Amino acid sequence: MKQDYEKYDNPNALVADNSLSDAKKKELLIQWIEDEEALVRGSAEGMGGGEENHLKTAQTALMKLEGEDTKFE
Repeated sequence: MKQDYEKYDNPNALVADNSLSDAKKKELLIQWIEDEEALVRGSAEGMGGGEENHLKTAQTALMKLEGEDTKFE
């Protein structure tokens, strides 16, 4: 099933979409992060699919939306 965020090339493109409310952007970024974390776990178990990983970008975009300056390391 295709997720709503998948129409965006990257998390920053999602955040730049002025047609979405901040609440909707946060919802989509959280889903994106959860899905990326699942992909990372799968890759660690040898189930990589070759998709580009947007985990850190999505985490940073969410924090910017929430007004936090902390970066994920």
